[in-house]
Amino acid sequence: MINHSLPSVQADDEWSPLRSVIVGRAGRACFPNAPTAMIEATMPSHHVHNFKPRRPFDQKLITKAEAELDYFAAMLQAEGVQVYRPPAGVNWLDVNGYTGAMPRDGLMSVQNTLIEACFAWSCRNHEIEIAYGTILGELARDSRVTIIRRPPYTLADSLLDEDGSKSSPWVINNSRPAFDTADFMRFGKTILGQLSHVTNQAGVEYVQRSLPAGYKIEILEVNDPHAMHIDATILPLREGLLVYNPQKVTEEALLKHEVLANWDLRPYPFTPKEPEDPVLYMTSPYLSLNALVLDGKRVVVEASDQQTAKWYESLGMKCITCPFRHVNSIGGSFHCATVDLVRDSTVKH
Repeated sequence: MINHSLPSVQADDEWSPLRSVIVGRAGRACFPNAPTAMIEATMPSHHVHNFKPRRPFDQKLITKAEAELDYFAAMLQAEGVQVYRPPAGVNWLDVNGYTGAMPRDGLMSVQNTLIEACFAWSCRNHEIEIAYGTILGELARDSRVTIIRRPPYTLADSLLDEDGSKSSPWVINNSRPAFDTADFMRFGKTILGQLSHVTNQAGVEYVQRSLPAGYKIEILEVNDPHAMHIDATILPLREGLLVYNPQKVTEEALLKHEVLANWDLRPYPFTPKEPEDPVLYMTSPYLSLNALVLDGKRVVVEASDQQTAKWYESLGMKCITCPFRHVNSIGGSFHCATVDLVRDSTVKH
């Protein structure tokens, strides 16, 4: 049952009982149009050739992805979660965009604040306004809520050095704040984040300035030369239990963070196979870790991924299975496709 006394935005972690959420829509999704250097730094090498300007995904793929998102939204509603959806049928080809299916990349809730990403990729510059502007307007009617929209100066097209030089492991420079909100994971008053090919130090500092008082960002040391988003690297299933991708991060690196000092840290024990149909154009098969936890007891997993579901169940979780392979194909899974607006918790972390 929805608690209407709660603010329209109130969330501090990834596992407290989920009360309200945004679920994306694919629309007329396209391969992201970004500079070649950005694509090569982040996308699977065998699919880089697909990333061409104004190239839509196959319509059959999108139709199936849209059906999966609708099913997912209905499933969450059946579990008692209030669901917000963006408008249907957005033609991202017309605006040289990508999709509205992955709102986690562009919005992050922290306490009663909702922060919009300063995307590194210009094809995503107007994604939040186009797909989620109406929802943000509705949420902003709650006087207890602060919504921090992206400022115009962060639209500067200056992140690639003209001479092709790089002063860091990342393809983008530090000339203006850049970040995807999917590069951050909330653990109460501590937020773990990573630097990546879409998130720079100026972006981290921008997020820190935007946080409510008492919240802090700590940067996790991740071994991922193609880093872009942290939510297939670590997955807190409940308070005190975290699953991590041992190909990208070590237990030693995790334990450097006091917030995880007493946690049970479990390496994901499988090497997932790349699916053949539909293919993963934009991600690795480790999307198995990109799950949505409903309340520290229940977690949503892809319907065909039985080995992961059985393993999560061995850790004491109840798995709710949902078909999502076609959403996976266009760039993400359950965590990517959602923004949790309200989790019913009192911060004590």
